[in-house]
Amino acid sequence: MAFEFRILLCRTKIYEAMRFNIKIQNLFLEFTCLLYIILFVYAAVSKLLDFENFQAQLGQSPLLSPFADFVSITVIVLELIIAVLLSVPRFRYFALCAAVALMSMFTTYIVIILHFSYFIPCSCGGILEKLGWKEHLIFNLAFLFLAIFAILLRSMNNRILIRLSLLVLGSVLVITGLFLFSEDIMQKENPFIRRFPQATAAKVGSIDLRNTSYYVAGTNKNKIYLANRLAPLQILEIDSNLKSKKKHTIQLDRENFNFKAVEIRINAPYFYVIDGTVPVIYRGLISHWKAKVMMEKQFYFSDIVFINDKQLAFRTQKPPTGENILGIANNYENPKIKYNPQVLQKQMEGIFDTDGTLQYSATLHKLIYTYYYRNQYIITKENLTVEHRANTIDTTTKAKLEVVKIKQSGDIKLAAPPYMVNRHTTVRGNLLFVNSLLRGKYEEIDVWKYASVVDVYDLSKQTYLLSFYVYDEEAGRMKNFFAGDSAMYILSGHYILKYGYGKRIQSKI
Repeated sequence: MAFEFRILLCRTKIYEAMRFNIKIQNLFLEFTCLLYIILFVYAAVSKLLDFENFQAQLGQSPLLSPFADFVSITVIVLELIIAVLLSVPRFRYFALCAAVALMSMFTTYIVIILHFSYFIPCSCGGILEKLGWKEHLIFNLAFLFLAIFAILLRSMNNRILIRLSLLVLGSVLVITGLFLFSEDIMQKENPFIRRFPQATAAKVGSIDLRNTSYYVAGTNKNKIYLANRLAPLQILEIDSNLKSKKKHTIQLDRENFNFKAVEIRINAPYFYVIDGTVPVIYRGLISHWKAKVMMEKQFYFSDIVFINDKQLAFRTQKPPTGENILGIANNYENPKIKYNPQVLQKQMEGIFDTDGTLQYSATLHKLIYTYYYRNQYIITKENLTVEHRANTIDTTTKAKLEVVKIKQSGDIKLAAPPYMVNRHTTVRGNLLFVNSLLRGKYEEIDVWKYASVVDVYDLSKQTYLLSFYVYDEEAGRMKNFFAGDSAMYILSGHYILKYGYGKRIQSKI
Protein backbone atom coordinates (compact mmCIF):
# COMPACT_ATOMS: atom_id res chain seq x y z
CA MET A 1 0.00 0.00 0.00
CA ALA A 2 2.79 2.38 0.89
CA PHE A 3 4.60 1.47 -2.34
CA GLU A 4 1.53 2.23 -4.45
CA PHE A 5 1.12 5.54 -2.63
CA ARG A 6 4.70 6.52 -3.44
CA ILE A 7 4.13 5.67 -7.12
CA LEU A 8 0.95 7.75 -7.17
CA LEU A 9 2.74 10.65 -5.47
CA CYS A 10 5.59 10.45 -7.97
CA ARG A 11 3.16 10.46 -10.88
CA THR A 12 1.38 13.47 -9.38
CA LYS A 13 4.62 15.39 -9.09
CA ILE A 14 5.57 14.53 -12.69
CA TYR A 15 2.13 15.61 -13.86
CA GLU A 16 2.37 18.87 -11.93
CA ALA A 17 5.86 19.48 -13.31
CA MET A 18 4.59 18.86 -16.82
CA ARG A 19 1.70 21.23 -16.22
CA PHE A 20 4.10 23.82 -14.88
CA ASN A 21 6.36 23.39 -17.92
CA ILE A 22 3.41 23.71 -20.27
CA LYS A 23 2.31 26.81 -18.41
CA ILE A 24 5.81 28.30 -18.71
CA GLN A 25 5.88 27.42 -22.44
CA ASN A 26 2.48 29.02 -22.97
CA LEU A 27 3.55 32.12 -21.08
CA PHE A 28 6.73 32.34 -23.16
CA LEU A 29 4.68 31.87 -26.35
CA GLU A 30 2.25 34.58 -25.25
CA PHE A 31 5.11 36.89 -24.35
CA THR A 32 6.86 36.31 -27.73
CA CYS A 33 3.66 36.86 -29.70
CA LEU A 34 2.91 40.02 -27.72
CA LEU A 35 6.39 41.42 -28.41
CA TYR A 36 6.05 40.69 -32.12
CA ILE A 37 2.56 42.22 -32.24
CA ILE A 38 3.87 45.40 -30.61
CA LEU A 39 6.92 45.48 -32.91
CA PHE A 40 5.07 44.90 -36.17
CA VAL A 41 2.11 47.15 -35.40
CA TYR A 42 4.38 49.94 -34.24
CA ALA A 43 6.70 49.57 -37.27
CA ALA A 44 3.81 49.38 -39.74
CA VAL A 45 2.00 52.39 -38.28
CA SER A 46 5.24 54.41 -38.21
CA LYS A 47 5.79 53.64 -41.88
CA LEU A 48 2.22 54.53 -42.78
CA LEU A 49 2.39 57.85 -40.95
CA ASP A 50 5.54 58.78 -42.87
CA PHE A 51 4.96 56.66 -45.95
CA GLU A 52 6.50 59.06 -48.46
CA ASN A 53 9.74 59.21 -46.48
CA PHE A 54 9.75 55.43 -45.97
CA GLN A 55 9.32 54.87 -49.70
CA ALA A 56 12.02 57.43 -50.48
CA GLN A 57 14.44 55.65 -48.14
CA LEU A 58 13.76 52.33 -49.86
CA GLY A 59 14.34 54.10 -53.16
CA GLN A 60 17.86 54.92 -51.93
CA SER A 61 18.58 51.31 -51.03
CA PRO A 62 21.23 49.44 -53.05
CA LEU A 63 19.09 46.32 -52.60
CA LEU A 64 15.57 47.58 -53.10
CA SER A 65 15.69 50.69 -55.29
CA PRO A 66 13.95 49.19 -58.35
CA PHE A 67 11.36 47.45 -56.16
CA ALA A 68 10.63 50.29 -53.73
CA ASP A 69 6.99 50.74 -54.77
CA PHE A 70 6.16 47.07 -54.31
CA VAL A 71 8.29 46.47 -51.20
CA SER A 72 7.09 49.57 -49.34
CA ILE A 73 3.47 48.41 -49.49
CA THR A 74 4.19 44.69 -49.11
CA VAL A 75 6.24 45.08 -45.93
CA ILE A 76 3.54 47.14 -44.21
CA VAL A 77 0.78 44.72 -45.23
CA LEU A 78 2.78 41.67 -44.10
CA GLU A 79 3.62 43.24 -40.75
CA LEU A 80 -0.04 44.00 -40.06
CA ILE A 81 -1.26 40.58 -41.24
CA ILE A 82 1.30 38.73 -39.12
CA ALA A 83 0.41 40.89 -36.12
CA VAL A 84 -3.30 39.98 -36.52
CA LEU A 85 -2.57 36.25 -36.95
CA LEU A 86 -0.33 36.24 -33.87
CA SER A 87 -3.28 37.45 -31.80
CA VAL A 88 -5.35 34.41 -32.83
CA PRO A 89 -4.24 31.22 -30.99
CA ARG A 90 -5.30 29.00 -33.87
CA PHE A 91 -2.88 30.67 -36.32
CA ARG A 92 0.02 31.46 -34.02
CA TYR A 93 2.29 28.67 -35.27
CA PHE A 94 2.00 29.76 -38.90
CA ALA A 95 2.25 33.41 -37.89
CA LEU A 96 5.47 32.74 -35.97
CA CYS A 97 6.91 30.96 -39.02
CA ALA A 98 6.00 33.99 -41.13
CA ALA A 99 7.63 36.24 -38.51
CA VAL A 100 10.81 34.14 -38.70
CA ALA A 101 10.85 34.50 -42.49
CA LEU A 102 10.28 38.26 -42.39
CA MET A 103 12.81 38.84 -39.62
CA SER A 104 15.33 36.68 -41.49
CA MET A 105 14.89 38.95 -44.50
CA PHE A 106 15.35 42.07 -42.39
CA THR A 107 18.47 40.60 -40.78
CA THR A 108 19.98 39.53 -44.12
CA TYR A 109 19.27 43.00 -45.47
CA ILE A 110 21.30 44.58 -42.64
CA VAL A 111 24.16 42.08 -43.03
CA ILE A 112 24.43 42.96 -46.73
CA ILE A 113 24.27 46.67 -45.91
CA LEU A 114 27.08 46.32 -43.38
CA HIS A 115 29.40 44.14 -45.44
CA PHE A 116 28.59 44.48 -49.14
CA SER A 117 27.15 47.97 -49.58
CA TYR A 118 28.52 51.43 -48.97
CA PHE A 119 25.43 53.41 -47.94
CA ILE A 120 21.80 53.22 -46.99
CA PRO A 121 19.50 55.32 -44.76
CA CYS A 122 17.47 53.42 -42.22
CA SER A 123 13.99 52.64 -43.48
CA CYS A 124 12.43 50.82 -40.56
CA GLY A 125 10.55 53.79 -39.17
CA GLY A 126 9.91 55.05 -35.67
CA ILE A 127 12.29 54.66 -32.77
CA LEU A 128 14.24 51.89 -34.57
CA GLU A 129 15.50 54.56 -36.93
CA LYS A 130 17.62 55.88 -34.04
CA LEU A 131 19.57 52.62 -33.78
CA GLY A 132 22.93 52.19 -35.47
CA TRP A 133 23.25 49.42 -38.01
CA LYS A 134 25.12 47.05 -35.66
CA GLU A 135 22.63 47.68 -32.86
CA HIS A 136 19.83 47.13 -35.35
CA LEU A 137 21.39 43.81 -36.37
CA ILE A 138 21.58 42.66 -32.72
CA PHE A 139 17.96 43.75 -32.18
CA ASN A 140 16.79 41.73 -35.21
CA LEU A 141 18.81 38.66 -34.26
CA ALA A 142 17.33 38.74 -30.76
CA PHE A 143 13.78 38.79 -32.14
CA LEU A 144 14.63 36.14 -34.72
CA PHE A 145 15.97 33.70 -32.11
CA LEU A 146 13.05 34.51 -29.84
CA ALA A 147 10.56 33.39 -32.50
CA ILE A 148 12.58 30.28 -33.38
CA PHE A 149 12.81 29.29 -29.71
CA ALA A 150 9.06 29.78 -29.26
CA ILE A 151 8.37 27.46 -32.21
CA LEU A 152 10.78 24.81 -30.96
CA LEU A 153 9.25 24.90 -27.47
CA ARG A 154 5.88 24.09 -29.02
CA SER A 155 7.19 21.11 -30.93
CA MET A 156 10.82 20.16 -31.47
CA ASN A 157 11.55 17.36 -33.94
CA ASN A 158 13.59 16.85 -37.08
CA ARG A 159 10.72 17.92 -39.33
CA ILE A 160 10.35 21.26 -37.54
CA LEU A 161 14.11 21.85 -37.61
CA ILE A 162 14.25 21.16 -41.36
CA ARG A 163 11.29 23.48 -42.00
CA LEU A 164 12.83 26.30 -40.01
CA SER A 165 16.19 25.83 -41.72
CA LEU A 166 14.60 25.95 -45.17
CA LEU A 167 12.52 28.96 -44.14
CA VAL A 168 15.56 30.93 -42.99
CA LEU A 169 17.65 29.84 -45.99
CA GLY A 170 14.88 30.79 -48.42
CA SER A 171 14.53 34.23 -46.83
CA VAL A 172 18.28 34.80 -47.08
CA LEU A 173 18.29 33.77 -50.75
CA VAL A 174 15.38 36.12 -51.56
CA ILE A 175 17.19 39.19 -50.20
CA THR A 176 20.51 38.12 -51.72
CA GLY A 177 18.81 37.71 -55.09
CA LEU A 178 17.27 41.19 -54.82
CA PHE A 179 20.72 42.60 -54.06
CA LEU A 180 22.30 40.90 -57.08
CA PHE A 181 19.53 41.86 -59.50
CA SER A 182 19.03 45.38 -58.16
CA GLU A 183 22.41 46.73 -59.30
CA ASP A 184 21.93 45.23 -62.76
CA ILE A 185 18.50 46.84 -63.08
CA MET A 186 19.77 50.20 -61.77
CA GLN A 187 22.57 50.32 -64.34
CA LYS A 188 20.69 48.94 -67.35
CA GLU A 189 17.07 49.91 -66.74
CA ASN A 190 17.27 52.72 -64.20
CA PRO A 191 13.71 53.93 -63.53
CA PHE A 192 15.08 57.41 -62.65
CA ILE A 193 16.07 56.66 -59.08
CA ARG A 194 18.94 58.70 -57.68
CA ARG A 195 21.19 57.64 -54.85
CA PHE A 196 22.51 60.11 -52.31
CA PRO A 197 25.12 58.26 -50.25
CA GLN A 198 27.06 59.90 -47.46
CA ALA A 199 30.64 61.10 -47.95
CA THR A 200 30.12 62.33 -51.52
CA ALA A 201 30.54 66.10 -51.51
CA ALA A 202 29.93 68.83 -48.96
CA LYS A 203 30.36 72.56 -48.73
CA VAL A 204 33.68 73.44 -47.11
CA GLY A 205 33.94 77.11 -47.96
CA SER A 206 32.41 80.13 -49.68
CA ILE A 207 33.22 83.71 -50.58
CA ASP A 208 30.98 86.62 -51.52
CA LEU A 209 31.91 87.93 -54.97
CA ARG A 210 29.37 90.77 -54.74
CA ASN A 211 28.71 90.25 -58.43
CA THR A 212 26.45 87.82 -60.28
CA SER A 213 28.14 88.05 -63.69
CA TYR A 214 31.11 85.79 -62.94
CA TYR A 215 31.62 82.32 -64.41
CA VAL A 216 34.34 79.73 -63.79
CA ALA A 217 36.94 79.94 -66.57
CA GLY A 218 39.11 77.15 -65.16
CA THR A 219 41.51 76.07 -62.45
CA ASN A 220 45.24 75.53 -62.13
CA LYS A 221 46.83 73.81 -59.14
CA ASN A 222 45.70 75.87 -56.14
CA LYS A 223 44.00 78.64 -58.06
CA ILE A 224 40.53 79.24 -59.49
CA TYR A 225 40.03 81.71 -62.31
CA LEU A 226 36.73 83.54 -62.72
CA ALA A 227 35.80 85.58 -65.77
CA ASN A 228 33.21 88.35 -65.89
CA ARG A 229 30.58 88.52 -68.61
CA LEU A 230 30.15 92.27 -68.10
CA ALA A 231 33.91 92.90 -68.17
CA PRO A 232 35.12 90.18 -70.58
CA LEU A 233 38.86 90.86 -70.20
CA GLN A 234 38.86 90.93 -66.40
CA ILE A 235 40.05 87.83 -64.51
CA LEU A 236 39.55 87.24 -60.80
CA GLU A 237 42.10 84.81 -59.36
CA ILE A 238 41.14 83.11 -56.08
CA ASP A 239 43.17 80.63 -54.08
CA SER A 240 41.66 77.17 -53.62
CA ASN A 241 40.87 77.89 -49.95
CA LEU A 242 38.79 80.91 -51.00
CA LYS A 243 40.85 83.22 -48.80
CA SER A 244 42.72 85.58 -51.14
CA LYS A 245 41.71 87.33 -54.36
CA LYS A 246 43.71 88.95 -57.12
CA LYS A 247 42.58 90.72 -60.30
CA HIS A 248 44.16 90.55 -63.74
CA THR A 249 43.43 92.41 -66.96
CA ILE A 250 44.00 90.61 -70.24
CA GLN A 251 45.80 92.55 -72.94
CA LEU A 252 45.02 91.68 -76.55
CA ASP A 253 47.51 92.28 -79.34
CA ARG A 254 44.62 93.19 -81.66
CA GLU A 255 41.12 94.47 -80.97
CA ASN A 256 39.89 95.20 -84.48
CA PHE A 257 37.07 92.67 -84.32
CA ASN A 258 33.33 93.04 -83.94
CA PHE A 259 33.09 91.12 -80.66
CA LYS A 260 29.69 89.85 -79.57
CA ALA A 261 30.25 86.90 -77.21
CA VAL A 262 33.71 86.99 -75.66
CA GLU A 263 34.59 84.16 -73.29
CA ILE A 264 37.70 83.07 -71.41
CA ARG A 265 38.93 79.49 -71.09
CA ILE A 266 41.81 78.37 -68.90
CA ASN A 267 43.85 75.34 -69.95
CA ALA A 268 47.07 75.82 -67.98
CA PRO A 269 49.63 77.09 -68.69
CA TYR A 270 47.57 78.87 -71.35
CA PHE A 271 44.45 80.98 -71.32
CA TYR A 272 42.24 81.53 -74.36
CA VAL A 273 40.05 84.46 -75.36
CA ILE A 274 37.39 83.28 -77.77
CA ASP A 275 34.45 84.61 -79.72
CA GLY A 276 32.82 82.14 -82.06
CA THR A 277 30.72 84.82 -83.78
CA VAL A 278 33.77 86.65 -85.22
CA PRO A 279 35.32 84.03 -85.22
CA VAL A 280 38.63 84.51 -83.40
CA ILE A 281 40.79 82.69 -80.85
CA TYR A 282 43.52 84.37 -78.81
CA ARG A 283 46.06 82.56 -76.68
CA GLY A 284 48.43 83.67 -73.94
CA LEU A 285 50.22 82.49 -70.83
CA ILE A 286 48.55 82.90 -67.45
CA SER A 287 51.91 84.08 -66.14
CA HIS A 288 51.58 87.49 -67.84
CA TRP A 289 48.01 87.67 -69.27
CA LYS A 290 48.96 88.94 -72.72
CA ALA A 291 47.20 87.26 -75.64
CA LYS A 292 47.89 87.05 -79.35
CA VAL A 293 45.57 86.03 -82.14
CA MET A 294 46.04 82.33 -82.70
CA MET A 295 43.30 81.68 -85.25
CA GLU A 296 40.84 83.93 -87.05
CA LYS A 297 38.07 83.41 -89.55
CA GLN A 298 38.82 79.69 -89.89
CA PHE A 299 35.47 78.41 -88.61
CA TYR A 300 32.53 79.68 -86.60
CA PHE A 301 31.76 77.88 -83.36
CA SER A 302 29.18 77.85 -80.58
CA ASP A 303 31.23 75.76 -78.17
CA ILE A 304 34.90 74.83 -77.96
CA VAL A 305 37.38 72.86 -75.83
CA PHE A 306 41.16 72.95 -76.01
CA ILE A 307 42.58 69.44 -76.00
CA ASN A 308 46.23 70.51 -75.88
CA ASP A 309 48.44 73.28 -77.23
CA LYS A 310 48.01 71.99 -80.80
CA GLN A 311 44.49 70.59 -80.98
CA LEU A 312 40.95 71.72 -80.20
CA ALA A 313 37.42 70.45 -80.69
CA PHE A 314 34.40 72.59 -81.44
CA ARG A 315 30.73 72.64 -82.31
CA THR A 316 29.51 74.60 -85.30
CA GLN A 317 26.54 74.67 -87.70
CA LYS A 318 26.47 72.91 -91.01
CA PRO A 319 25.34 75.05 -93.94
CA PRO A 320 22.74 75.47 -95.29
CA THR A 321 20.55 73.60 -92.74
CA GLY A 322 22.18 75.04 -89.63
CA GLU A 323 22.37 71.61 -88.01
CA ASN A 324 24.90 71.22 -85.21
CA ILE A 325 28.08 69.34 -86.08
CA LEU A 326 31.32 68.62 -84.25
CA GLY A 327 34.77 69.28 -85.65
CA ILE A 328 38.42 69.22 -84.66
CA ALA A 329 41.31 71.47 -85.65
CA ASN A 330 44.95 70.37 -85.56
CA ASN A 331 47.99 72.63 -85.80
CA TYR A 332 46.87 76.13 -84.93
CA GLU A 333 49.32 77.93 -87.22
CA ASN A 334 48.20 76.01 -90.28
CA PRO A 335 44.98 74.38 -89.07
CA LYS A 336 43.69 71.15 -90.53
CA ILE A 337 39.98 70.98 -89.86
CA LYS A 338 37.98 67.76 -89.80
CA TYR A 339 34.25 67.29 -89.21
CA ASN A 340 32.29 64.24 -88.15
CA PRO A 341 28.55 64.61 -88.87
CA GLN A 342 27.85 61.20 -87.33
CA VAL A 343 28.51 62.19 -83.72
CA LEU A 344 25.38 64.27 -83.12
CA GLN A 345 22.15 62.52 -84.09
CA LYS A 346 19.15 64.69 -84.76
CA GLN A 347 15.63 63.80 -83.67
CA MET A 348 13.90 66.85 -85.11
CA GLU A 349 15.52 69.77 -86.91
CA GLY A 350 19.08 69.04 -85.80
CA ILE A 351 19.63 72.46 -84.23
CA PHE A 352 17.95 72.70 -80.84
CA ASP A 353 17.50 68.95 -80.36
CA THR A 354 21.26 68.35 -80.72
CA ASP A 355 22.31 71.27 -78.54
CA GLY A 356 24.43 70.43 -75.51
CA THR A 357 27.74 70.79 -73.71
CA LEU A 358 31.20 69.78 -74.92
CA GLN A 359 33.84 68.65 -72.41
CA TYR A 360 37.25 66.99 -72.51
CA SER A 361 38.87 64.52 -70.12
CA ALA A 362 42.65 64.89 -70.15
CA THR A 363 42.90 61.72 -68.07
CA LEU A 364 41.00 59.55 -70.54
CA HIS A 365 41.92 61.57 -73.66
CA LYS A 366 38.24 61.57 -74.58
CA LEU A 367 35.68 64.16 -75.65
CA ILE A 368 32.28 64.07 -73.95
CA TYR A 369 29.18 65.66 -75.43
CA THR A 370 26.01 65.80 -73.30
CA TYR A 371 22.66 66.72 -74.82
CA TYR A 372 20.59 69.42 -73.13
CA TYR A 373 17.18 68.02 -73.97
CA ARG A 374 17.54 64.23 -73.84
CA ASN A 375 19.17 61.64 -71.61
CA GLN A 376 22.31 60.87 -73.55
CA TYR A 377 26.00 61.67 -73.52
CA ILE A 378 28.52 60.68 -76.16
CA ILE A 379 32.13 59.65 -75.62
CA THR A 380 34.50 60.05 -78.56
CA LYS A 381 38.21 59.76 -79.18
CA GLU A 382 40.22 62.91 -79.82
CA ASN A 383 39.66 62.38 -83.55
CA LEU A 384 35.86 62.39 -82.99
CA THR A 385 35.45 58.64 -83.48
CA VAL A 386 32.44 57.64 -81.39
CA GLU A 387 33.24 55.06 -78.73
CA HIS A 388 30.10 55.03 -76.61
CA ARG A 389 26.62 56.48 -76.43
CA ALA A 390 25.48 56.29 -72.83
CA ASN A 391 22.40 57.48 -70.99
CA THR A 392 21.84 59.76 -68.06
CA ILE A 393 19.44 58.31 -65.50
CA ASP A 394 16.32 60.28 -66.43
CA THR A 395 13.83 58.77 -68.87
CA THR A 396 13.69 61.56 -71.48
CA THR A 397 14.86 59.67 -74.55
CA LYS A 398 13.34 62.14 -77.03
CA ALA A 399 13.73 65.92 -76.88
CA LYS A 400 10.50 67.68 -75.91
CA LEU A 401 10.66 70.84 -78.01
CA GLU A 402 8.21 73.00 -79.92
CA VAL A 403 10.11 74.27 -82.93
CA VAL A 404 8.70 76.63 -85.56
CA LYS A 405 10.10 78.03 -88.77
CA ILE A 406 9.48 81.71 -89.45
CA LYS A 407 8.23 81.91 -93.05
CA GLN A 408 9.36 85.46 -93.69
CA SER A 409 12.95 85.05 -92.50
CA GLY A 410 13.37 81.28 -92.64
CA ASP A 411 14.72 81.26 -89.08
CA ILE A 412 14.04 78.26 -86.85
CA LYS A 413 13.02 79.17 -83.31
CA LEU A 414 11.55 77.64 -80.19
CA ALA A 415 7.83 78.26 -79.84
CA ALA A 416 7.78 77.46 -76.13
CA PRO A 417 10.28 77.17 -73.27
CA PRO A 418 12.29 73.98 -73.76
CA TYR A 419 12.07 70.93 -71.51
CA MET A 420 15.69 70.90 -70.37
CA VAL A 421 17.15 67.72 -68.98
CA ASN A 422 20.89 68.28 -68.45
CA ARG A 423 21.91 71.91 -67.99
CA HIS A 424 25.57 72.16 -66.95
CA THR A 425 28.36 69.60 -67.15
CA THR A 426 31.97 69.40 -66.04
CA VAL A 427 34.54 66.62 -66.28
CA ARG A 428 37.39 65.67 -64.01
CA GLY A 429 39.45 62.54 -64.50
CA ASN A 430 37.16 59.59 -64.96
CA LEU A 431 33.98 61.34 -63.87
CA LEU A 432 31.26 63.31 -65.62
CA PHE A 433 29.28 65.70 -63.40
CA VAL A 434 25.84 66.69 -64.70
CA ASN A 435 23.54 69.34 -63.27
CA SER A 436 20.14 67.84 -64.03
CA LEU A 437 16.94 69.87 -63.94
CA LEU A 438 14.60 66.90 -63.48
CA ARG A 439 13.39 65.57 -60.15
CA GLY A 440 13.85 61.83 -59.79
CA LYS A 441 11.61 59.24 -58.27
CA TYR A 442 11.19 59.34 -54.46
CA GLU A 443 12.85 62.77 -54.21
CA GLU A 444 11.18 65.33 -51.99
CA ILE A 445 9.82 68.32 -53.88
CA ASP A 446 10.61 70.61 -50.95
CA VAL A 447 14.34 69.94 -51.31
CA TRP A 448 14.22 71.01 -54.95
CA LYS A 449 12.93 74.41 -53.91
CA TYR A 450 16.28 75.34 -52.37
CA ALA A 451 18.81 72.95 -53.91
CA SER A 452 20.19 71.79 -57.25
CA VAL A 453 21.25 68.24 -57.99
CA VAL A 454 24.51 66.99 -59.48
CA ASP A 455 24.61 63.49 -60.96
CA VAL A 456 27.97 61.73 -61.24
CA TYR A 457 28.82 59.19 -63.96
CA ASP A 458 31.76 56.85 -64.44
CA LEU A 459 32.98 57.49 -67.98
CA SER A 460 35.09 54.33 -68.16
CA LYS A 461 32.13 52.08 -67.39
CA GLN A 462 29.40 54.42 -68.71
CA THR A 463 27.47 53.94 -65.49
CA TYR A 464 25.69 56.16 -63.01
CA LEU A 465 27.47 56.39 -59.65
CA LEU A 466 25.67 58.74 -57.29
CA SER A 467 24.18 62.19 -56.80
CA PHE A 468 24.50 65.04 -54.33
CA TYR A 469 22.69 68.29 -53.66
CA VAL A 470 24.14 71.78 -53.97
CA TYR A 471 22.14 74.04 -51.67
CA ASP A 472 21.30 77.61 -52.64
CA GLU A 473 23.48 80.29 -51.10
CA GLU A 474 21.20 83.06 -49.83
CA ALA A 475 18.51 82.07 -52.34
CA GLY A 476 21.03 82.09 -55.20
CA ARG A 477 20.72 79.11 -57.55
CA MET A 478 23.69 77.19 -58.89
CA LYS A 479 24.42 78.67 -62.32
CA ASN A 480 27.88 77.39 -63.19
CA PHE A 481 30.38 74.89 -61.83
CA PHE A 482 33.82 73.47 -62.47
CA ALA A 483 35.35 70.25 -61.16
CA GLY A 484 38.85 70.49 -59.74
CA ASP A 485 41.13 67.69 -58.55
CA SER A 486 39.95 67.72 -54.93
CA ALA A 487 36.88 69.95 -54.94
CA MET A 488 34.14 71.40 -57.07
CA TYR A 489 33.77 75.17 -57.41
CA ILE A 490 30.23 76.41 -57.83
CA LEU A 491 28.78 79.81 -58.58
CA SER A 492 25.55 80.31 -56.67
CA GLY A 493 24.05 83.79 -56.89
CA HIS A 494 26.89 86.19 -56.10
CA TYR A 495 28.85 83.56 -54.13
CA ILE A 496 31.46 81.03 -55.14
CA LEU A 497 31.16 77.80 -53.15
CA LYS A 498 33.72 75.11 -52.59
CA TYR A 499 32.33 71.58 -52.30
CA GLY A 500 35.03 69.16 -51.16
CA TYR A 501 34.88 65.63 -52.53
CA GLY A 502 34.19 62.79 -50.15
CA LYS A 503 35.90 59.44 -50.43
CA ARG A 504 33.27 58.06 -52.80
CA ILE A 505 34.11 60.65 -55.46
CA GLN A 506 37.79 61.08 -54.64
CA SER A 507 38.44 57.36 -55.13
CA LYS A 508 37.00 57.51 -58.67
CA ILE A 509 38.81 60.58 -60.01
